[in-house]
Amino acid sequence: MNTDKLKYFVDSAELESFSAAANKNYISQTAISKQIHALEKELDVQLFNIEHNNIKLTPAGTLFYHKPSHYSVI
Repeated sequence: MNTDKLKYFVDSAELESFSAAANKNYISQTAISKQIHALEKELDVQLFNIEHNNIKLTPAGTLFYHKPSHYSVI
């Protein structure tokens, strides 16, 4: 897994758009889609639901994206 895939995933999740994530990263929307597909294949899980140019995180995508608000020290 490379950091570009993770960055594209985070940008897509936060912007709720592959096109907006592509614009932010100065690459094509097709390139973003291919990287997200490769990440999903690598993780063997669907991260986004896509309907009519709208994307939403799946429950697995939400879990993968989740950032803890704080860390506890054991």
